[in-house]
Amino acid sequence: MQRRGITKVRNEAHIIEDTLDRWAEFCPDGIHVYDDCSSDDTAHICRAHPAVVEVISSDLFDSDRERAEWFNRQALLNSARRFMQEGSDWICYFDADEHPVDIDMDRVDWEQAEALSLDLYDVHITPEDVDGLYLDRRWVDSQFRRIPFFFRLQSWSGYAQPDQRIMTYQQIRGPRCFPVGLCKHYGKGLSVGHWEKKCDYYANTFGPKYADKWRLRRGKAIKTDYKSDFGEPLVDFERIRIEYSRLCAVG
Repeated sequence: MQRRGITKVRNEAHIIEDTLDRWAEFCPDGIHVYDDCSSDDTAHICRAHPAVVEVISSDLFDSDRERAEWFNRQALLNSARRFMQEGSDWICYFDADEHPVDIDMDRVDWEQAEALSLDLYDVHITPEDVDGLYLDRRWVDSQFRRIPFFFRLQSWSGYAQPDQRIMTYQQIRGPRCFPVGLCKHYGKGLSVGHWEKKCDYYANTFGPKYADKWRLRRGKAIKTDYKSDFGEPLVDFERIRIEYSRLCAVG
C-alpha cells in the first residue's frame, strides 16, 4: 500500500519547507507539488526537499481562480496516479499552510476506510504573539472543520468542480471516513503582512465568491479581543490537544 501526498502551492516560500517536513512522515512514498506560477523561491525549495518526487511548474496564471483550484489539483492527481494502484493506494491532499498534529495511523482500519479526516483549526495572531514566529501561535478558533485529507484511490474520482478541495466520491452512499488527528491552519496566522495580502487576493483577484467577506477583514489580523472572525472566543490549542487525547483514550 502506497501513500503519496499532493499539494498545490503559490508563493509559499515562508512556510513550505516546514509544511513538507510535517507531511513527509504520512506520505512515505513521496509528495507531488503543483507550483502555480510562483514569483518567489517556492518551486526551488520544493525541488530541494527530500520528500518531494515531482514539481510541476506553471508559468501561466489562470485568472479564473475557481477553475484553477480544481484543474491544478486534478493535473497533479493525474500525475501521481501513474505510479499507484487503484485498489489499495492512498492520496493525501494538503494545502501549504496546513500542519498535521497528533495523527495516529495505528487507529485506521485500512480494510474498511475510504477516507481519513483531520479536525482543522484556524490559527490567529494575538497581541501576545504578534512579534513571534507563526509556529509559536497557540490561539485558534473554538470551532473546527472536519476535512478529509487522505483518500483511497478506488473510491474517489478526483476534481472537476469550481473551487473544489475534497475529491468527488464515486458511490451514492457516503464514504467510510475515519478521523485520525488534528490540523493547524496557519492561513490567518502567518503575519500581519500575509494577512493583508490574503485580504487583497480574495477581494481583488480570486473573484466574487469571497470578495466582500475578505474586503471587510482588512486591518483585522490581530485579534485584540481574542475572538474569531465570527465573534466566537478563541481557545488555546493545547487545551484542544488535551481534550482530543482524552477522547481518543476512551474511544
